[in-house]
Amino acid sequence: MSVAGDIHKLLDETVRRERGWLISSLVSKFGPAKVELVEDVAQDAIVKALATWPYKGVPENPRAWLRRVAGNAALDRVRRSAREFGVDDEWDFATEEPDVITPSLSDPELDLMVLCCDPAIEPKDQLFLALKTVCGFTVAETAALFFMSEDALFQRLARAKRKLKAQSGELARFPTRFALHARLPQLLKVIYLMFAWGFLPRRGQDLYREDICREALRLSDGLFAATEGKAAGHHALHALLLFQMSRLPARVSADGQLITLEHQDRTLWDQDKIFDAVQHLEAAKSSDTLTRYHLEAGIASMHAQAPTWAQTDWASISRLYELLNARTPSLAVLVNWAVSLMLQGELNQAEDALNTARALPGAEAFPAYHLARAKLAELRGDDAGARTARELAIACQTSAPVAAHIVHELGLEG
Repeated sequence: MSVAGDIHKLLDETVRRERGWLISSLVSKFGPAKVELVEDVAQDAIVKALATWPYKGVPENPRAWLRRVAGNAALDRVRRSAREFGVDDEWDFATEEPDVITPSLSDPELDLMVLCCDPAIEPKDQLFLALKTVCGFTVAETAALFFMSEDALFQRLARAKRKLKAQSGELARFPTRFALHARLPQLLKVIYLMFAWGFLPRRGQDLYREDICREALRLSDGLFAATEGKAAGHHALHALLLFQMSRLPARVSADGQLITLEHQDRTLWDQDKIFDAVQHLEAAKSSDTLTRYHLEAGIASMHAQAPTWAQTDWASISRLYELLNARTPSLAVLVNWAVSLMLQGELNQAEDALNTARALPGAEAFPAYHLARAKLAELRGDDAGARTARELAIACQTSAPVAAHIVHELGLEG
């Protein structure tokens, strides 16, 4: 990557991380009724802070630099509007003292996640709001994650913000432990979706976004500190994140090309993360409730335990996908179940699963669906059908490395 490319990537990663902290801290100061003004302040501050960075070079401590400059820019805006906000204009946003924001969870982003998951807001809108406001997802990224149009998502976000603005008082600014525990299932969903995008983005130049994956893991760790892992499925979710992160170094070649699971060098898998994941999965067995995270972590553990692709226990993986589909059916689950059936030679059952998937919203826009169709066609000796399916996959919106991989399979390079 060029120097300019390195700077751009560092800017993108740092802004995503600091934007969530900045917005969360401002909301803790002014309350959720000011959430739209807070987003404006944060955006203006970030733009101002980054205006000269590419030209003057990346500071030795980029996060501290951005926090200081963005804090000063935000403080200027606050001072100009101090009468409107009704706060002391001597508030020093740039200070590193932790008691400036006094978050109830010692983490302003977790506080804001709890606020975004207010039961007054529609459950799905809670996810949209948290991903957009706290996790730093763009509208385009959030819409792509849910196979929605950006206009539809804008409308849902506006509705969620109106509900959030109706909350007021100290309890709205600093959620109680009771609210935290009541909203834990949604908080786990936010972390799960955040990690899913980081692990396999549906747009952009990167095969995965390690910074997003690490932030999801950090938020999960923060919830453990606040709840002692008592939420049903939390240990299983954490195990899933660790299992998936353990494979990141092996998923891409030195020149940025996608390496599929079948061809990955398993010696590159992070054994420390796999060990920790196994411990969390063991702890998850004490849960009284079986969640999707238990089943997904179980699938990930099967891959982690297999010494080679040929030794993978596809029968067990297929059974887990079947259970997962019965509990929480989805497009991705059906497609993955179909692939596991193919790898056992159960082609008719795989086709049935894919036919069911085809009727779900977003199937035609989901490249993995078409790639599964291509694999099924290949196994049946239908080369023309396989090519057609791959051509449909390349037409879907996906990341550049995935698109390049499909092009390679089609033999269209150069």
